[in-house]
Amino acid sequence: MGVAYHTLIPAVGIAAAGVFLIALIASGISSSVIGTMAGQVIMQGFVGYRIPVGIRRLITMVPAFVVALSCNTMKAMVFSQVVLSFVLPLPMAALVILSSRKSVMGKFVMRKGTVFASVLALVLVVLLNIVLITQYWPKA
Repeated sequence: MGVAYHTLIPAVGIAAAGVFLIALIASGISSSVIGTMAGQVIMQGFVGYRIPVGIRRLITMVPAFVVALSCNTMKAMVFSQVVLSFVLPLPMAALVILSSRKSVMGKFVMRKGTVFASVLALVLVVLLNIVLITQYWPKA
């Protein structure tokens, strides 16, 4: 993070901190909005369950504010990225399975080449997670 800030100083000057802050906030908000919208579509479309907008916002935003205001934000950010890397294969697998079924996708079902590339990407993510675990697991 500090490297990005120092890289921006020659181009933007002392306003680099403000520009970097706005970019980080915009990035966080956009990823939260996309995640919330994707969750909403899944809950309403596949599961058939509706959550009121206010409660949905509380569920998605309150944990982020609690972490940001009560923890070491750098450690929390690194930890969140590690957790995301291990959780990523679950929705990837669901996406590959559901989008390759004609009964779910109809005429928009994935072609065999796309299914192969998707499974390959899924296996790659799982293998990279295994490498990460073996590299950082405490040696006995």
